[in-house]
Amino acid sequence: MTPPDFTVAFHVGAHKTATTHLQRSLQTVADPLADAGVRLYSPKYFRLPGRSIPALFGLKDGPPDPARRSPADQLALMRKDADRVIFSEENYIGVLNSPRRFPVQVRYPHAADRVAALAEAIGRPIDVFLGIRQPTAFLSSAYCQMLMGGRAMPLDRFKRINPITSVDWLDLVTRLRGAKGVGQLTVWRHEDYADVFTQICAGLVGPDRAQIVAPLPRRIHEGLSAAAVTETLQRHAAGEGDKAGFAMRKMWPVGPAHPSFDGFDSDEHARAAAAYAAQTAAIAGMEDVTFLK
Repeated sequence: MTPPDFTVAFHVGAHKTATTHLQRSLQTVADPLADAGVRLYSPKYFRLPGRSIPALFGLKDGPPDPARRSPADQLALMRKDADRVIFSEENYIGVLNSPRRFPVQVRYPHAADRVAALAEAIGRPIDVFLGIRQPTAFLSSAYCQMLMGGRAMPLDRFKRINPITSVDWLDLVTRLRGAKGVGQLTVWRHEDYADVFTQICAGLVGPDRAQIVAPLPRRIHEGLSAAAVTETLQRHAAGEGDKAGFAMRKMWPVGPAHPSFDGFDSDEHARAAAAYAAQTAAIAGMEDVTFLK
């Protein structure tokens, strides 16, 4: 079989699994990667006006724009002379916190359809890369992200809308694995991110080019401390602005004196850990899924 002239990889997230750290570690060496035959496109590119993935590849609802390039031509333009094209944009598979605030039944319900639609549009398979995270840690981080985005909600209401059972990574991986157009599917735990960083990069850019990428030496988005969450909610209640979370993060940074926010009790953590262990074991045993350890 003749090998393809180039391949496409898509780091789809998920949110709150060190996505920004991976994106910026790759972006830091984007030029050396390009010289080695890898073209990287991350939120720095996709979040500019008119450059979202649906806009670029004709995936928006409504009639096609005749002034737009065809999806194949758009990909060829982005590819240039590379043999590997990498997309990294976690927002493509769905939002972290729904603004409608309805109870969440399924996380990223349209993820598989959206990846399949992109693969069909460009006419070639897409290798998919996904990080996952322990449910209660994921939800605590999602709550902090909501506050940082200027939307306040009492924790008990957030937990009713976002039950632990809604974080079912096995369901998401199963749907992605079954999506038409998905090539290789690589999954890792956020808890193992530092240890499998080189393996992630080897899958994304190729084993012979993985040494180009080094992890940035710091966290990119530090979460909120418990004190910062309390103060942020109080500021919102007093009507003191939508950016209180950023100010409180600086005033009450996570550290020995101010532990990270944790919205769950020991029983909830135990139930989430048991569910997560079962999910990861099932994912690791799936055919045609590479589970990094």
